Amino acid sequence: MRLCLVVPHYDHVAQFRRLLPSLLDTGLPMVIVDDSSPPEALQELERLIDESGGEITLVRHEENQGKGGAVTTGLFTALDAGFTHALQIDADGQHDVAYIDALREMAAQHPDAIICGQPVFDETISKLRYYGRYLTHSLVWLETLSTEIRDAMCGFRVYPTGPVVALIRKQAPGSRMAFDPELLVRASWEGIPVHYTPVKVRYPDDGASHFHYLRDNAIISWMHIRLVFGMLLRLPLLLWRKMQSRQS
Repeated sequence: MRLCLVVPHYDHVAQFRRLLPSLLDTGLPMVIVDDSSPPEALQELERLIDESGGEITLVRHEENQGKGGAVTTGLFTALDAGFTHALQIDADGQHDVAYIDALREMAAQHPDAIICGQPVFDETISKLRYYGRYLTHSLVWLETLSTEIRDAMCGFRVYPTGPVVALIRKQAPGSRMAFDPELLVRASWEGIPVHYTPVKVRYPDDGASHFHYLRDNAIISWMHIRLVFGMLLRLPLLLWRKMQSRQS
């Protein structure tokens, strides 16, 4: 298994400055995808990378494509560089670097699976955000006719690059905030296994959210409509799989 880190970045350079030393301590090569940050943020990001001495590839989007677009570019770059697996971690400090070892160990045990962090939240998560996640979870369970996907929204994951890049090329999941749940649903449809390990997730006091309430909620709603119709088209196959799993 050849593993690298994939870090989507958009104007989080202040948070990433604090995160970078811990990422370097893992000894893993990095692919950082800057999603068209403002020029001053990009310049500071380039300076941090140059001074780090780490094995880091920086890819720049000329136009903002959203988090999903940045992760997709990172996965394609990782595969082209010969990495069999890519561990996605956010640049804003939400994800606890201490859990990287647990994710990579599970990936070594299940090399063909997507390994997802199952978030354990602290008091920094708002009640609206916490309970709102269950709406997405319920829809995902409907779309897959399964509760295999325990959490669809946490982006702290290890992807097997070959199968996931093939999936993206075939099914073209959305490129913005809907990417994380949509990719897991489509992976479930394709029979790519998903495994979970607990990870700590926090929302830093100086965290900057790039969630656009109207635009991104509209995108997520449209995603779920498409996935429900996709589930109906695949209903015989999904029901057959469900029966097979009960018999085994």
